[in-house]
Amino acid sequence: QGPHQWDIARWGLNKEEHPVKISSDGGFYGKPCAQETPNTQTAQMIYADGKMIEFEVRGLYTNREDGIGVGNLFYGTKGWLHLNGGKWQSYFGRNNEKGPASDEVDAKDFADPMNPAGEGDFPHFVNFVDALKNNDVRMLNSPIEKGYMSSALPLLANISYRLDRKLKFDGKKEKFISDGQADKMLTIHYRKPYVVPEQV
Repeated sequence: QGPHQWDIARWGLNKEEHPVKISSDGGFYGKPCAQETPNTQTAQMIYADGKMIEFEVRGLYTNREDGIGVGNLFYGTKGWLHLNGGKWQSYFGRNNEKGPASDEVDAKDFADPMNPAGEGDFPHFVNFVDALKNNDVRMLNSPIEKGYMSSALPLLANISYRLDRKLKFDGKKEKFISDGQADKMLTIHYRKPYVVPEQV
């Protein structure tokens, strides 16, 4: 679930680069099992311009935020917005006065699969399968590079969690700053012949 919600958050903030500061804390609570990632975790990504994404995993019993269990909350200087799948609602000011919402959008806008108020996941699945059938990545609604930028975020967060410290990241070099131990966790040791080359 993480890469999907990170993707929406990154899209909403118009971020096409890696964060410069990364931190994550959490733990595994409940009955012991072989799970390696925490079932309760918070992660924070800060970008060069100061914009921040904060991500929470609440694998145990929890409350809902404005009625949603899985989704995104965007906070700005004039108000905030919740996004839950294809449904969204904006609020303004300290009194949370309701602003525009997805149920007020004209039905013709739902035809665009990249519209956040669109018809849910189905058009994306169709688009992906069509690209596979045609062996043509250019057909994808979302270029592979954008998926990479989003899927990198939870991986970076988990490195911070596993090392139990805040990290600084150089997005151009795609390396941590002065942290060889963290750099080693950016990839794995592949078992031949299943090796991903350095340049893909």
